[in-house]
Amino acid sequence: MPKVVDHEGRRAELAVALWRVALRDGFDAVSVRSVAEESAWSAGALRHYFPDKTEMVLFAIDVVVESVRQRIGQINAASGAPSPQLVQAHLEQLLPLDDERRLESEAWFALVALAHRDPSAAQRRAEVDDLIRGAVESAMTALEELGALSAGRTHAAETARLHALLDGMVVQLLARPARLSPQQAQDILVQHLAELGA
Repeated sequence: MPKVVDHEGRRAELAVALWRVALRDGFDAVSVRSVAEESAWSAGALRHYFPDKTEMVLFAIDVVVESVRQRIGQINAASGAPSPQLVQAHLEQLLPLDDERRLESEAWFALVALAHRDPSAAQRRAEVDDLIRGAVESAMTALEELGALSAGRTHAAETARLHALLDGMVVQLLARPARLSPQQAQDILVQHLAELGA
């Protein structure tokens, strides 16, 4: 009788090894070889699940998207009525303010780099960027409904500005953490959201 293989279980096991490598050595260190060593699998066996780094990055991005969704769901479940503070908490899930979110942002940048040469990575990058844009648009809609967007400010323009602000802070938090700390990034976001209603 043929052996039954739990492919999803094996893929989950490899995912844990992938994230261990990334947490310890940074996302640039993730490769078929490094994950094979971490998981004590052969590179050939690992390639059955992740043929190359692109597939690893695409899988990692799926994990990131699900993690962000779960965190936002937990925030919603624990909060009361909608408020500017709730909008702030949602938007902070898109910023690398701790080790977990820093690694998620590194995975995003790995996807951006791959997208220049791989069509499947380019498609996923566009999909994820649309999700981020959607989250920012939802935040802006919530602020409008709360009366926290002053007259004269347009939804489209302020969504674009907030999206650009978040993207810029992600880059600075990753590239120059000595110049922009997580607390400073949170303070900038608080100030920006307050100014929208001024």
